[in-house]
Amino acid sequence: MTGEYVGDDPAAVDAAERAAQERQAADDQAFADKLAKRSLPNEVERAEIERARKRTKARTPRVVMHIEDRGTGARVQYPDHSDEEGHRYRLADTFGTRSLQFVHSMLKGLGKATEDHSLNLDLIPGSSDQLAFNAALAVIDGVRPKDEIEAMLAAHMAITNITLLELVARTRGAIAGHMYQGNGIKRLDILGNLTTKFMRTYTMQVEALARKRRKGEQNVRVEHVHIYPGAKAVVGDVTHQESPPGGGGGIENERQPHAPHDTRAVVFAPGTPMPSADPKREAMSIAGRERQVSLPTARRRKR
Repeated sequence: MTGEYVGDDPAAVDAAERAAQERQAADDQAFADKLAKRSLPNEVERAEIERARKRTKARTPRVVMHIEDRGTGARVQYPDHSDEEGHRYRLADTFGTRSLQFVHSMLKGLGKATEDHSLNLDLIPGSSDQLAFNAALAVIDGVRPKDEIEAMLAAHMAITNITLLELVARTRGAIAGHMYQGNGIKRLDILGNLTTKFMRTYTMQVEALARKRRKGEQNVRVEHVHIYPGAKAVVGDVTHQESPPGGGGGIENERQPHAPHDTRAVVFAPGTPMPSADPKREAMSIAGRERQVSLPTARRRKR
């Protein structure tokens, strides 16, 4: 329709609809002509395209499903091929489980979490959004969960990202379309706070998954070690002992029992070389080992 009032005359209504269709067809043709006039990719872009094509084809295809709302209000999820049993195995592998009940529960939850409510304002159940649903499935499949806990974390990350992107879009709309006063400021403040919370939530979810896979372990790597005059280095397996009555406790290793505790002491694992800026300089002995390390010129003691 043109938006102009044409009254109740059927002939006028038909003429307006035909005019609108002709304008739309002309606009579509102009856009197609614009796309056809694009130049071919240059040599650099062709090389990048070829590399991207090889990398993409080497990746594992993500699991994909069709999702459809039936007239009875039921929602049907099904694969695009006829091997139902094989698809169930793929889904179980995607969610890191053998429980089909868990898989079905997660699929149902993802279906509801990715519903499109843009037209009904959440007054009635939303319509299925196959694009968002399969995007969430791709995230879970990409995480490769090892168990149900990791699968739930991956699903939460996917849904958090979908919601976060929508909040960012609405925040930008609030910035562009509302006055910075009264309700405009209040709306922007609410959307901005929600966006920040979802950003933090996503980061926390990623960190939680990483911690679970590390099983709480933390690795510390020493890049540089400096030994100052008067300090002692202990080389070997080290254990800590409680101080006996009256004091005198310290660090014990395989060749230095009850070595006095020194806060400047540096402990090395067996076979760990002592770093030196100049290995050809004068050597300094380490207590408890017949091993020497080079002492940089700046650390040399005057004789």
